[in-house]
Amino acid sequence: MRLLLRIALAVILISCCRPANSWAVFECGGEQDTCTCGGNNFCICDGTCGNCVWHAWHMACCGWGRALAWCTDAGTWDEYASDNGYQMGSAPQNSSIFVCNPSATCSQWGHVGWVVTAYPDGSFDSTEQFWGGPCGTHDRHRDAGFATAGFIYDPDGAEVDGAEFVSESIPDGTHFDPGQSFTKRWTMRNSGTSTWTRSANFLWTFDGQEQFGATEQTLLPEGTSVAPGATYDWQVAMTAPQATGTHRGYWRMDNFGVGRFGDRVWVEIIVDETDGGPPDAGVDAGTDAGTDAGSDPGSDPNNPDQDQPDGTIDAGQDSQPADNGSEDDLSGCRCSSNPASGSLWFIIICLVGLRIRRKGQ
Repeated sequence: MRLLLRIALAVILISCCRPANSWAVFECGGEQDTCTCGGNNFCICDGTCGNCVWHAWHMACCGWGRALAWCTDAGTWDEYASDNGYQMGSAPQNSSIFVCNPSATCSQWGHVGWVVTAYPDGSFDSTEQFWGGPCGTHDRHRDAGFATAGFIYDPDGAEVDGAEFVSESIPDGTHFDPGQSFTKRWTMRNSGTSTWTRSANFLWTFDGQEQFGATEQTLLPEGTSVAPGATYDWQVAMTAPQATGTHRGYWRMDNFGVGRFGDRVWVEIIVDETDGGPPDAGVDAGTDAGTDAGSDPGSDPNNPDQDQPDGTIDAGQDSQPADNGSEDDLSGCRCSSNPASGSLWFIIICLVGLRIRRKGQ
């Protein structure tokens, strides 16, 4: 019988945070349950070393003035929060609770902590405790995406603006001609607790680098409402730059008068050279370098027999245009394109003249 009791006790101690009022403690990780929120912290603690759920429950009591109705394993806090009517979201907010699903990073029981400062890129600073150490309460900076189960928000707190990228048109690296028009679409999810409307000054805005000739701000249509969790397609008409190469520009959600928020997304395209290559600097397109348009009559940049745009001549080609029997091909006093026929007549005339001379002698 004693052996069975010892086994049961060991199982309870190994568990990260089983709800049992008999294991409630006044102090954990150097913190004391002195805040008033209508209840006592009933989460268990690893002696005085620490426990993530004890600390998160304690911070909700102190920060929100609320005694949470649960203290389960950390990885199920998102489920219990939703079941108890707490708002959840994917964007960090000051004075919220982050939840990390069970994983190699967050242990087989998951992990929770208190968000002190949230940043626009989705990262955040936090305070946390850990089951089994390191002992005490520790400050951490967590990268965006660490809270795989999201964030629990204060139900009495202010609304949170959040925007999460879902999909896009015009994939990165799409090729365009200089000056070609196109429309870029981004599908964004409202990952906050506020509702996007035109009257509430929510809009889509240019946020840096190449603007592609687009308007700086794109407004929501009158009467459009994007609730938390819903998506909206932002479409912006653009024009490819004249300069060849890779171009990128950024866009983002904006609560005008409050600040920009959510995922910062971009459009990235490649502008190609037009057929025949770009004109040389300072020279009209389609003319030879250093010459005015039309100075080389009959030249054709698409004809390999003609002079090249840089002024050179194709190897093996005559610098004069080929004879096609037209008047434009006449030059100097050349009367025929066949020099052999002129020599023959010259010989005949000479022979006739010689014969006449011999008769006169």
